[in-house]
Amino acid sequence: VAKVGGHDRVIAYEHSHPASLSSLGRLSWFDPESGTVSELVAVTSSFQPPRADEIPHVDVTRDVNGDGRDDLVVPDERGFWVFIQTDGGTFADPVMLGPPTDMSGILGADGYRYAPWSVGRIYEVDIDLDGRRDLAFWNEDHFEAHLQDERGMFSDVTESYVTEVEFDSDDVLFLASEDMTGRVLHSLADLNVDGTADLVVLSLEGRRNSQKRSVFEVYFGEPSEDGGLVFAGKVGAAFRSKGRIQLGMDPHVLRGDGQVALMFTTLENRFLGGNLWKRIKGAMGDDVWLELEFHQTVGGVYRNEPNATYRIALDGVPSHREPGSVPLDIALRGRTHESRRTRESWLRAFNRTLLIGDVTGDGRSDLLIEAEFQDLHVHVGVAGPELFAAKPQKVKVTLFDEEYIWLVDLNGDGKQDILQHHPFTLTTPHGAAKQPPGTEPHRVTTLIAR
Repeated sequence: VAKVGGHDRVIAYEHSHPASLSSLGRLSWFDPESGTVSELVAVTSSFQPPRADEIPHVDVTRDVNGDGRDDLVVPDERGFWVFIQTDGGTFADPVMLGPPTDMSGILGADGYRYAPWSVGRIYEVDIDLDGRRDLAFWNEDHFEAHLQDERGMFSDVTESYVTEVEFDSDDVLFLASEDMTGRVLHSLADLNVDGTADLVVLSLEGRRNSQKRSVFEVYFGEPSEDGGLVFAGKVGAAFRSKGRIQLGMDPHVLRGDGQVALMFTTLENRFLGGNLWKRIKGAMGDDVWLELEFHQTVGGVYRNEPNATYRIALDGVPSHREPGSVPLDIALRGRTHESRRTRESWLRAFNRTLLIGDVTGDGRSDLLIEAEFQDLHVHVGVAGPELFAAKPQKVKVTLFDEEYIWLVDLNGDGKQDILQHHPFTLTTPHGAAKQPPGTEPHRVTTLIAR
């Protein structure tokens, strides 16, 4: 669903028909009142969901130029076709941008919800510091940027920008290959809230699992002599977790002050790799735990220690079938990588429900963590440095994998509600389906915040 011309539209993609004179597919919207279908744009996408017998949810809309209107970002084998929405709900001619995208990072999802842009390695950043958001990507040894003009359009000719910061790849999956060490470009984002983007590198060192060490390095952005964006040659901030490796870093604005909080997902080194003792402990119900570490900035400066930490199980309810450990490559690739679907012990790894949003309507974000697949813990946001209340409110509700759950204000009262799609009803103790996909009727439930 996207907002086109000020109205919510259900958008669908269809490949070109053999009888059609055009080789292009198309994106169209369906009008439920008249029963008619209207074409939005003609475009061909190379994206192929792994399950051909289901209609997947593929997110192809995003406001990429910051004007408050949904644009179209359609994946293709060369990158992304970007269509900018203009006045009246029409779309400008597309611009092809970005490197060829490896979709393996999202094809391990359950088959319902995919976000190609999330693995596109395209950065939304004001790289020429003219106050407008540009679209940039890494090309071997430099950044290439499609600059935005005063009309909100992106140039189809790129400008090149170099950096002194060194890293091995712009693909985080690089760390899951060979000896699983190296330095990768993680993100470009304004973390110290000074109006310029910063460059983040994730580094992983150590030969053995017990020796693995990770660090997120932040190189602060600043204006160059010619007015563009450059990154400092020295590390401006570094985040480490003692005895743990960091698997991810996600920025959040938890309050109305615009300050950025960073959430790091970490895993103890002792949970990496498997052996007989770990399998025995797993058989006794010893679960694998992830830790969420929150660092809140104050005036652009981060504390050395996290403001708050929380735990979330790797795959849900403890049972006598726990693996007791997780391979490092599975941990680094994450919950939606296609390789996870071929390794039975970790089919539901990293898919526990974790939501951050304002469900109380007080202007502060709240933290919602799945304790068990029928038990949701709500840590309400607080004004102090601890960010969230230590004692949660407990809600009894049947939960499925995170890709089936949204936070959205359904009734317009300023509080975010929970919308959940149920692809099945019969479940195992871990919340997985008992029947093959598609054999049970689907349903939707809502939890309205009060």
